[in-house]
Amino acid sequence: MLRDRNPKHWKLLVFYCNPEQPRLFVAKRSGSPITLNFAKPMAWAITGLVLAVPIAGAVVDFAHSVR
Repeated sequence: MLRDRNPKHWKLLVFYCNPEQPRLFVAKRSGSPITLNFAKPMAWAITGLVLAVPIAGAVVDFAHSVR
């Protein structure tokens, strides 16, 4: 997997956003091996799910603790 180091495709230096890239998962510029292509709607769905699961767990845990 080739690394895209073009700065116009990296928002805030960490979020990859290239609508011309067909892949959902792409190689990062450096560090961990892959990241999401946030130009794809599925990337936002995955991010939302990853964030929603622990938040929902915390809400349920809090709701049970106040009883």
